Amino acid sequence: MLTLDEARQALERIPSLQVTRNEPLSRHTRFRLGGPAAVFADAASEDGFLAALRILYDCSLPWIVIGCGTNLIVADQGYPGVVLRYRGAAMRREGTRVFAEAGVPLQELVDFANSEGLAGFESLAGIPGNAGAAIYGNAGAYGTSMSDRVVSVRYFDGEQVREIDRDGCGFRYRESVFKRRRQEGSPWVLLSAEFELAEGDSAALKARSEEILALRNAKYPPEMMCAGSIFKNLILADLPEPARKAVPAEIVKGGKVPSAWFLERAGAKGLSLGGIHVADYHANLIFHDGGGSASQAVELIAALKEQVSDFFGVVLEEEVQYVGFKERLPGVDQLSTMPHVVQGLLVGLTPEELRWKPAADRWSVSEVLAHLAHCERVCFAPRMRAMVEQDDPAIEAYDPYELERQGTYQTRFALAALEDFLKARHESLEYLRNVPLSAAARTARHPQLGRITLGEMMNEWAFHDLGHIRQISELARAVKYYPSMGPFRSQYTVNP
Repeated sequence: MLTLDEARQALERIPSLQVTRNEPLSRHTRFRLGGPAAVFADAASEDGFLAALRILYDCSLPWIVIGCGTNLIVADQGYPGVVLRYRGAAMRREGTRVFAEAGVPLQELVDFANSEGLAGFESLAGIPGNAGAAIYGNAGAYGTSMSDRVVSVRYFDGEQVREIDRDGCGFRYRESVFKRRRQEGSPWVLLSAEFELAEGDSAALKARSEEILALRNAKYPPEMMCAGSIFKNLILADLPEPARKAVPAEIVKGGKVPSAWFLERAGAKGLSLGGIHVADYHANLIFHDGGGSASQAVELIAALKEQVSDFFGVVLEEEVQYVGFKERLPGVDQLSTMPHVVQGLLVGLTPEELRWKPAADRWSVSEVLAHLAHCERVCFAPRMRAMVEQDDPAIEAYDPYELERQGTYQTRFALAALEDFLKARHESLEYLRNVPLSAAARTARHPQLGRITLGEMMNEWAFHDLGHIRQISELARAVKYYPSMGPFRSQYTVNP
């Protein structure tokens, strides 16, 4: 495995790559916040970009690809790994189709289409960032999204360059498969895309873009140090019923409700923390006055989310991406909550209730706890450590019912099993605290499933937790509360 210095030296040997150490990331984000990247690499060509990616995928160092840095909040301490920027900006037209590399600034793509008399991008005028980032986050405005025009996307998956069509991109509101895979720790990196546009009048398209650009510049002045909208708009159908009923019909556009509507009513306008401010004319706009910090921005964003949650029971989701803050492997947050949830579910259960079985072939709470402790010590934790510490290790299959057949689960006392599980989980979390998100791509060979990644196993681990939370909950409902509900039992079913 490469050290950071070894990775930097390997990157420096790529002719078309410019590599610097301790590059201030505040120079490369619109917020103008954040500390240095340990290594910053700038790729102007696809060949150089791919050569750099092959190095980064093969090491366990943290790394990230950025475009124009328009929607990034970088931690004050900076980024401890490699930041790779791609500036490939080739474009060409073939009939009504346009091909563009991921590094093309989105405004240049809009201008190119307008000049060619091709309609479909004119409403995206003024959106900062490059084409790759716009696809990654399915950027859009005024009724148009990138997903409306994508035909296919070329990307690198860590092994080879592949191509998928629009359906394969998994577009959702402000999301794509590329964004989700990055969040899961197994990124696909965009290289280029092909778009289908329509014949249009060049002069009319330019006029429409200029009109939209004027509106956008009035809301987000070019000199303002901000990332545009901080929060995604909300899908009306997904809101809790009280919040849904409170929303005026006239503000709903395309089934979406502006986050600013909730923020304004929660008192967000004009709030400040140090050098970070909420605009007094737009509640979903946070800007930096030049004297603030990333930690202040994060704290203010968290406070706004809390206010909206308290007022409306609505959880806002950021459009901005955080860089350099503690990036966890997928599932770690769920693993962290499991001890507290399990202990809460056991409150008030007697020893007899802990041993109660709904049927001879079903588990009691005590047996579930014994199973959780065994899985932690014999399956999940050893596999995780092997995948972090070894290159593509062979792991053994695990039979979760072996000890049940031997009668071991039945003989364990609930509190002893719980104590064993809590201790084992604490040890797992202490180890995971120092495992970077980039390790999610590390692999192992499973005798039945073939090659698996650490990210996939982490998601299985969290999935396993949730299944047994449900199981313990149903057992507690059935043995502790359901028998004493009197006539209310007719309104419920239990399935322990």
